[in-house]
Amino acid sequence: MSSDPGRSPLAQAAIVRAVQLIEEDGRLEDGQAMRQAFAARADGAGRVRERAWLLGERLGLQREWQRWRQWGGTVLLVLALCVLAGAWALARAVLGETREINVVAAFVSLLGLHAATLLLWLASLLLPWPSSAGGALGRWALQLTARLPLDRGPHAVQLARATTDVLARARLAPWAFGGISHTVWTLSFVLMLAALALGFSLRAYRLTWETTLLTPEFFVRFVQLTGWLPQRLGFAMPDAATLLQPALAGADEQRAWAWWLLGCVAVYGLVVRLLCALMCWVLWRRGQARLALDLADPGVRALLSRFEAMEPVLVVDVEQPGAAPVPLPATLAADAGTRWLLGFELPPEAPWPPFDTPAAVEALRIAGTQQERAAVLQRLRAAPPHRLLIACHAPSSPDRGTERFLREACGLSGGWAVLLLGARQEADAARWRDWLQRTALQPLAVLTEPRAALAWLETP
Repeated sequence: MSSDPGRSPLAQAAIVRAVQLIEEDGRLEDGQAMRQAFAARADGAGRVRERAWLLGERLGLQREWQRWRQWGGTVLLVLALCVLAGAWALARAVLGETREINVVAAFVSLLGLHAATLLLWLASLLLPWPSSAGGALGRWALQLTARLPLDRGPHAVQLARATTDVLARARLAPWAFGGISHTVWTLSFVLMLAALALGFSLRAYRLTWETTLLTPEFFVRFVQLTGWLPQRLGFAMPDAATLLQPALAGADEQRAWAWWLLGCVAVYGLVVRLLCALMCWVLWRRGQARLALDLADPGVRALLSRFEAMEPVLVVDVEQPGAAPVPLPATLAADAGTRWLLGFELPPEAPWPPFDTPAAVEALRIAGTQQERAAVLQRLRAAPPHRLLIACHAPSSPDRGTERFLREACGLSGGWAVLLLGARQEADAARWRDWLQRTALQPLAVLTEPRAALAWLETP
């Protein structure tokens, strides 16, 4: 796997899915990508991911993903400011012009929306029905980032949909979108606490409570219950006399009211969201293994079949080792002074000759039909060359016909070698060397570099 930090498991999975969505309108031209992926990866799943990654580079998906990484932080900050503005609008009584604050109404205004969205997120984890409300801010962040017009690519929407699909399939959506939502809320509470602390520090406010239906004892109990945990963490809480007669409270008692409100927002807002964000991050890290490629997907299975078709078959129909020993080199070849470069069963797209041949080298290429083989062998018998270099296609697998031709041709030259062209990896050359050894066909050299092959041909 690449060490590129942008090539994360999520990025790879999302790009694979995005390419699938784009190919719903017709398969992309992927001949080169298939060959490169086949050569770069040894396993089927790795080849499917590599093909998608190469096609994604052509479609601009990686550049789009990088754009998301650059603008994601800005989008999160904007969403945090929007959440803060909403909470601030609901809590105008907190820092109103009258400088008199209904503390219970302020508590509900500052923490009510937060509590409702947190319960929705918890419900999305526990209930069997799918819910996007619990991670709504996370989903909005993804959609807003994808739809930003600044340098947006043509496939931004498909990539956003692919990301959502991948997270849903891997059962990571609650942790990914929930983690983003909790991060947004954490930022908003940091800003909210900073604004409250600044307001309470620079202006004098009178905190009280009012009611028509509820009894004073209800508010006393409410403040005591909500202030118990913040008090354990060092925040002050109003005493019973202040709670029963808030209108008579002095400066110290009013300060205790302010610390109670700040403590509630910090503990039940900031700390809760921060802990939820950390939990989501831990579960996200532990669950990334589920982003692995779905090998049961029909589209993936079709690609795996195409890659399997590209696999070279094992040596088929091989003759028994040592069944026919290699003939001795022709006695007249040492004085012939000629050199041959013979291309045997090379694919049509292979360049020929593979290097600039000197005038003394005769370059000949045959497709491998019976007539061509017979004609070449007849010429070799008539004028055995001093050196014979046979160029073969390394990814192909030799069979009995290849062995028979090489056995006859090598006996009609002073010395012969094999040049393997198009080797994708060392395994191709190793397979040929093993086959030549097992069939008792042992040339002077098995070469994979055209320059070394030319040097061998020109050796006296």
